[in-house]
Amino acid sequence: MGRTIRIVMLAALAAAPLLAASPADAQRRDRNPVFRSTTVDINRQGDLDVDFREFGLAQRETVEVRLRAEVRAVYRCATRAGVVTGGQGDRRIVRQYVVERASFRADREGRINGTIGLEAPDPAAFCGRDRIPVLVRVTYDDITLRDATNDVGVRLEGRYSERIANRYNPFTVFDRRDDDGRHGDRFRIQ
Repeated sequence: MGRTIRIVMLAALAAAPLLAASPADAQRRDRNPVFRSTTVDINRQGDLDVDFREFGLAQRETVEVRLRAEVRAVYRCATRAGVVTGGQGDRRIVRQYVVERASFRADREGRINGTIGLEAPDPAAFCGRDRIPVLVRVTYDDITLRDATNDVGVRLEGRYSERIANRYNPFTVFDRRDDDGRHGDRFRIQ
């Protein structure tokens, strides 16, 4: 009799995790989160916006999405009248990694349609008096989009580069010194 009780108790202990699993746990085991349909755009201020869709999530699950990229921003000095000045001392290149985090909530079907963005880094004060720094070109490289909650990510291939048109640089005059000439640069003239 003691042996039968031990066998029944062992069977009950083995089945306990299966009985204790909630429907949400079962759904979590069956899902397979994945990113699809990612598009990248650089706006007129030099900020990067990534539109994405993520599928395979639990219903109404809240996830933390992280966007990370290496940014290379080229600044030139301009007078208050709008004249971009020349010379090597009037140019500054800021290169750094930037990260943005945001929380999104999945819909009833376990999907997220979202947008997350990165801002171009600001330069330190380097222009002389009566001149201001103006962003003339920005390049984003090594872009990764990651769902930190489910540890799912995607790397966006290529380099995204934009010449910035503004009141100081209305014709997007291209300075070849601002381009590193690597294959894969994508340019769009405003």
